[in-house]
Amino acid sequence: MEIGLVQAFDGTPRRGAAYIADLAPAVEAAGFHSLWLPEHVVFFERFESVYPYPPTPGSPDRPKLPVGKGAGLFDPLLGCLAVAMHTTTLRVGTAVSLLPLRHPLVWAREVVTLDHLSGGRFDFGVGVGWLKEEFEAVNVDFTSRGRLTDEYLGALHAAWSEEESTFHGEFVNFTDALSNPKPIQSPRPPVLIGGESDAALRRVARYGDGWYGWNMTPAQFEHGLARLDGQLVQHPFLDGRTRTRGDVFLQVGFRHKGTLGELAALADRFGALGAQRIAVSIDIRTSDYESRLREIADALGIAPL
Repeated sequence: MEIGLVQAFDGTPRRGAAYIADLAPAVEAAGFHSLWLPEHVVFFERFESVYPYPPTPGSPDRPKLPVGKGAGLFDPLLGCLAVAMHTTTLRVGTAVSLLPLRHPLVWAREVVTLDHLSGGRFDFGVGVGWLKEEFEAVNVDFTSRGRLTDEYLGALHAAWSEEESTFHGEFVNFTDALSNPKPIQSPRPPVLIGGESDAALRRVARYGDGWYGWNMTPAQFEHGLARLDGQLVQHPFLDGRTRTRGDVFLQVGFRHKGTLGELAALADRFGALGAQRIAVSIDIRTSDYESRLREIADALGIAPL
């Protein structure tokens, strides 16, 4: 099973450009498969939206957005590019990009640029978003975000696969658009769909190369796989294929605040259920990141490069 890390970079002196330049090659040297970056365009000190995930898988504590006062984030695609520029084999990915917040032709160009400049090392994790106030700030209808995401995914496939791309929908319309260059990964950078709802799993079946579940317990993951099986039967992929679970890449991401032994046991449980990759959000202090990376890698049985 592949092991990745989820880390946030916010431009502060401790977690800015210099830290990316130091941390990325250390993550690669420690033997991790990938580094994943989250996205929010803006944050708010006060908001009415409810963060949908527990602090850790199975935690009874109240869901709370895991950011501090004055929160911010680097753009995830540019952050992934910076990570790729400082490494040679480490894959990079978004955990996850908020697809409804940018036009699909803009996403298509940006993702392909990153695909080329990273040497084909980018995975595109996408989600619909949950922070209504963020959507309002960028003038995107929050209630339409699911329909927007579905349509944007269809438009992305057209832009990446057709020499002269055409797509007509409720929100997006273009005819014979020359969206070049095309991806260097074939047939495209892997698109991993985030979310655990029935709508998200239908989206995986219809548009996704993989499923990226977040902060689930192994039991919830197992139940999600059974539900995904049903969606795959009911909803063919864009190219008309009816796929099975074996055609979908399975990734689980989660925050971990327990011991490294507990982390290893949890990873084993996800692997036994069929997860092909885990992406762990875990505390890594900037003052001793190299030793911390070695501890995490050793606990998970990862061999250094």
